[in-house]
Amino acid sequence: MPEWDPEVAVDPELAQRLLTEQFPALASQPIRLLGSGWDNTVYAVGGEWVFRFPRREMVLPGFRNEIEFLPELAPLLPAAIPVPEHVGEPSDAFSWPFFGARMLPGVELCEVSETPRDRLASELARFLKTLHGDEVMREIGARLPDNWTRRADMELRVPIIVDKLDTLESLWRAPTHVRAFLDEARALPPPEPTAVCHGDLHFRHVLVHDGRVTGVIDWIDLCRGDPALDLQLVWSVLSPAERGAFFAEYGDVDDATLLRARTVAVFLGAAVLEFAHHEGLGSIEREARASLERAASP
Repeated sequence: MPEWDPEVAVDPELAQRLLTEQFPALASQPIRLLGSGWDNTVYAVGGEWVFRFPRREMVLPGFRNEIEFLPELAPLLPAAIPVPEHVGEPSDAFSWPFFGARMLPGVELCEVSETPRDRLASELARFLKTLHGDEVMREIGARLPDNWTRRADMELRVPIIVDKLDTLESLWRAPTHVRAFLDEARALPPPEPTAVCHGDLHFRHVLVHDGRVTGVIDWIDLCRGDPALDLQLVWSVLSPAERGAFFAEYGDVDDATLLRARTVAVFLGAAVLEFAHHEGLGSIEREARASLERAASP
């Protein structure tokens, strides 16, 4: 069974029932499936709301963190994030919480692959500079968990990546130098939880419109972690020519953090590539493959 198959799948009928029972004012609105992934099944409700329903029990702590912390985090950031406004309670119909937030403008970055990314580079840098900054850490950092996925722990993560690349060779063959820098990364010390991090910031979680960043979504891995967790965007989303604009806004980053972020980029690219290929999601598969090519570029 693929690792992203749900323990509980919320179909449109169940979503409609939950809205009718808990948010009757929205019950007459049309419901449309937006998508599903490892963690959530997501529906648009009317033209204003997006409701997310967990798909597996292990994500519930992160889901509850979203409900608690996103309303505090949103005013601190320079781009929009979802703010839970309709919070559903566990019931006989669905034993886990769920929530609805206002729909953010824009589409996933992979849906507009021709968008010039030089302006996105500075906007993403401004967003991450703020998220990783002292004010956000002071406001919510002490109350967040350390990164539970250990995605930036190179001793743990690199062997997983190498195995994954071996299984995906028919979809993307890693150049020799990629395996060389993965070996180098494995020797890095344990990550330091020095910043508030999104924790899963790949291209599907960046919304864009007219060449601008309009939102950052899916905060279920919100944590106190190593900034490399999020800085993987530098490698996976931006070309070598665009990275200078990012660092001009974000600031200097040491070589060890860059290597750790590059390794996280390979991990996420490979994971999303496998998922998209299995599910027949062409635009996501193309962008995942392109993200791996960028991460492989010096």
